Amino acid sequence: MKKLAFIFTALLLLASCSKGYKVTVTFPDDSNNGETAFLTNYDTGDTIAAATIENRMCTFEGTTDKGFFARMYAGGNPLGFVVEPGEVKLDIAAGTAISPLNDKLAAWSKETQKLADDTTLTEAENEARYAEGLKQLYEENKDNAIGPWAFCNYLMYKDFNEKEIDDLLKTAPAEYAQLVRVAKAKSAARQLTVTAEGKKFTDFEVVAEDGAKQKLSDYVGKGKVTVVDFWASWCPPCRAEIPKLQALKAKYGDKFDVLGVAVWDNPDDTRKAIEELSITWPVIIGTHKLTEPTDLYGIKGIPHIIIFGPDGIIMSRGLSGDDLAARLAEIVG
Repeated sequence: MKKLAFIFTALLLLASCSKGYKVTVTFPDDSNNGETAFLTNYDTGDTIAAATIENRMCTFEGTTDKGFFARMYAGGNPLGFVVEPGEVKLDIAAGTAISPLNDKLAAWSKETQKLADDTTLTEAENEARYAEGLKQLYEENKDNAIGPWAFCNYLMYKDFNEKEIDDLLKTAPAEYAQLVRVAKAKSAARQLTVTAEGKKFTDFEVVAEDGAKQKLSDYVGKGKVTVVDFWASWCPPCRAEIPKLQALKAKYGDKFDVLGVAVWDNPDDTRKAIEELSITWPVIIGTHKLTEPTDLYGIKGIPHIIIFGPDGIIMSRGLSGDDLAARLAEIVG
């Protein structure tokens, strides 16, 4: 009897911790009517709920305790926002989410944008300030749904080693250690160690749609400097970097080769972008959204460019723009 009473009390306590939420999504026109919208968990990628869009609207309802960061997929690009107890309103046309925590996150984003627009800062200074901003955002919101999002993005934005991540977790809420994105950050940290500058290249194999097998070793370690660009068609910085690579290739000619590796992208979209951008160097394309190459090299953001020496030794990684041009000039200029 006491055991049953204990279980009943525990259930009541659990129920009291979970509070209802309602996400109301408004679309700009009738073009999405009849489609299915999906609410997914940002950390795990799991689908939490689905709803049919009717009369330019759909709703998601459920329960949560502290809330969680989510993505809503419908038609085009996903919209990221915080699901929290109470009502959250999404305006797809404006790309905004309205609720106390979403308002707080929007205010932070607005201030962060000012850094991006500050032309007096170097790229390195801008990145350092953004990383510091993520850290501060996490520390101020450890106990709500913004905290895990800011923490995971802080780990992604800086190249921490595994010990440094473990040290950060010591002062974080215990549940942070169970986040999927934290596990991925630790895995990336391990892979960064084994694919650091001075290390021999790590090979990978990709099967193309025609069944042909493409290996990194088909291009790297063949006696010539090779610049490998990990990119995606949907990524604006990736697309902006390609003309710069083309200019460097035109400048130095046969002193180095270029290889593209299409990651996190639909193969058809990659092929379309190759035509649009007039890419003439070989590009490794799989049959799905490739993640294996970036996992292997601990790549957390794209574009990511690695310079391999003639013997396949990694000479540089993570540089772009003027920094990449300067390093390449040192190597082949």
